[in-house]
Order: sequence, then structure tokens, then C-alpha cells
Amino acid sequence: MDISICIPVYNVEPYLKRCLDSLFSQDFSGDFEVICVDDASTDNSLSILKNYQLKEPRLKILELAEKKKISIVRSAAIRAASGCYIMQVDSDDWLLHGALNSLYQKCIETNADIVVYDYVIEDDSRKSIVHKPFEKEGFVNGDKGCIQRIFSGASICKIVKRNLITNLFFYSFDISWGDDFLYNTEILLKAETIYLFPIASYVYCINPNSITFSIMKNEKEMFEDRITSVEATALILSKFSASDKLKLSLLNYHIYKLLLLLLRINYKDGERNKRFKPLINSMKKLPLMSEYRYRKINLSVKYPFYALAYMVLCFDWKLGIGFFYKKHLKNE
Repeated sequence: MDISICIPVYNVEPYLKRCLDSLFSQDFSGDFEVICVDDASTDNSLSILKNYQLKEPRLKILELAEKKKISIVRSAAIRAASGCYIMQVDSDDWLLHGALNSLYQKCIETNADIVVYDYVIEDDSRKSIVHKPFEKEGFVNGDKGCIQRIFSGASICKIVKRNLITNLFFYSFDISWGDDFLYNTEILLKAETIYLFPIASYVYCINPNSITFSIMKNEKEMFEDRITSVEATALILSKFSASDKLKLSLLNYHIYKLLLLLLRINYKDGERNKRFKPLINSMKKLPLMSEYRYRKINLSVKYPFYALAYMVLCFDWKLGIGFFYKKHLKNE
């Protein structure tokens, strides 16, 4: 088997057939399989899969008896894969025509552990933009810290050698919010060769009913998953060698996500404020977390405008100004 395409499925009845059609209509001369893991869907998603399988033997279906977090679902699909290369596809997205052949040829040509490609972001109104985090094609040379921020975002824009993702720590993490980050962090540390291929091959659909958006509505789960994500990052870094530049980049990622949480919710509330304490304490375990950074984080929790200033000065000034406008100017 040349390629295994792994898809978590949960209540995506309106989108699932479009996703499957985009895969099985690919003009690909090699062998590929599609492994769908139904996460105890309550709509007709499983029926759609079973009906589709009647005409398409390359579709494999795994059924989970009860709903799990997305990291467990993705892990089940990856473990069942037999392809030399592994791709992750979300069930409400789709692959562009000719993408599979183009990506596989690039894998063979470069023999890279990971090939990273561009994708198109599209909303329900069919407005779309091409996500282009890098411009030049070629191998990543030098410190991996230079690509960490663009690499760690999404798992759907990478095709990975299967032997790179055997025995991942990722398989043991029970998490939905931040699962892509942990998977990508681990393969980034393990990979010897990474090739950037700035060709749009995939369409990411902004679906307000997706798993990601549903988790964003569950504040308690977001906190719990963020704590797990920080602790898991510290564990992964303890098992693999990484430069200080990469460690600092990963630390800054978690500080950035913490600031986003602070700015998105009213964290003056007592119950919410309690949830920040175990999250901040878990960040102490991260390499390069100095006492200076720890004090700045605590000040950000205590004073909303300090969090805003921290975001503007150190990470994303446009985003910080956007939060300020929405909370303090728009309502006036």
C-alpha cells in the first residue's frame, strides 16, 4: 500500500460524501486506502460510510462504541494504516483534484520524512483563500525552530512516512483541543528531512458544527486539554533532543495560547480564575520557562491590560489590537 488516508468521523452527514468522493475520484496510479473511524456518530454518518463501502473496497471502517477525544480517534486510524505514507484528512474537508498523485510523486522524488503542502481555507459561503505559510520550495535546512510555528498548526497539510509515526507518545494522550499540535511537535522532532511543497492540495472547510468549534464552546474541556498539552510537550522534549531555539519556540507557543485564553474569556470570574492556576503551574515544567516569564504570565492573569500588552508587544499586535477594539471600543 502506497498511501493510507486517515479520517475521524463524527456527525458529518452533510459533508462526508463530498470528502469521500474527492478521495476516490483521484487520478492515482498507485494503491491507497481510506480508513474512517466513526466516533459513535448519532446522525447518519456511519450509514453513509457503510453504503459507500459497498461500491468502494478501498474504504475501511472502524467503529467506536462510545465517543472518544479526537487524539484517540486519530490514533486508531493511524494504527490501522498499512501505507508507506500517512495522510490526515478531516471528514468535512476534501482533497483537490490531482493532489494525491502530485504529493506522492514529490514523496518519491525527495524521499523526505515529511512533505508539507499548502491548503485552501473555505467557508460555507464558498469564499476561499490559499493558506501559504511559506513561499519557497525545498528542504528545511538548519534549525527546526525556524518553522515550528507554521509547522505545528494543522496535521491535514502533511504527508508522513509511516515508519516515522510508529510508537508515538501521541497515542497515549487523551486530548481534543491541541491534538494537532502534539502530533506535529513529535513528528517535527523525529524527522530527519522535511520538504516544503508550496502547492495547494487540500481544502479546509470552516464548519461551525465541527469538533474544533464544539470544543471551543466547552471552556472546562479547553482548560483540561491545554494542561495536558503543556505536560505532554514537556514529556516529548525530555525524550528527544531539541535546540534551545526550538524549545523557546514551543514555549512561546504555549504562552501565546494562554494569552488567547485570557483575552477570549472574562477571567476575572472566580471559578474561571481557578482553572488558570493548574495550567500556569504545568507550564513551569517546560524548558526555558524562566522566573521572569513566570512573573509576566501571573501579571497577565491578574491584570487584563497586561495580557493585552504582552500579546501586542511579544506575539501578534494586530490580534491584540483586535481584542482591544472588540471589548473596549466597539460597544461604546
